[in-house]
Amino acid sequence: MRHIAAVFGLVVFALFIAPFPSARTGQAIAAADAEKIVDCEIDKGPCSKVIGTMEVILDINPKPVKAMKELSFTVKLIGEGKVISGTRVITLDLAMPGMYMGKNAVMLGRNGPSTFSGKGVIPKCPSGRRLWQATVEIREMGNVSFLFNVAY
Repeated sequence: MRHIAAVFGLVVFALFIAPFPSARTGQAIAAADAEKIVDCEIDKGPCSKVIGTMEVILDINPKPVKAMKELSFTVKLIGEGKVISGTRVITLDLAMPGMYMGKNAVMLGRNGPSTFSGKGVIPKCPSGRRLWQATVEIREMGNVSFLFNVAY
């Protein structure tokens, strides 16, 4: 009888309990995956991507970039002069990949021939996740996204 109970216990463990890692293990895996997809080390300086024939440079200050602090966002466009000269406002959409944190758009106004800036706040995620995505929306060209970590 003990043998049957032991086998039954192992089967229950293998089928129902083992497939679910502990919360701590799950967080470690998620953090490790997040590290792999970061494509902008914003604390080290501006990040750059290309959309069409235009280079989009994103910078956030002060550094280190922290949640729940007022931040200055700057986007510089290098490329097609006609698109740059016709653009008056750029939208910067801040979102957390995989988790809805509410709408958080920063309007960046022109403050130079190819430079746009504005102020905003990145909220602190209750789960402790630090990965954020800034999507620069340029009406005439499309969107480009930057994935970066914030400090708490």
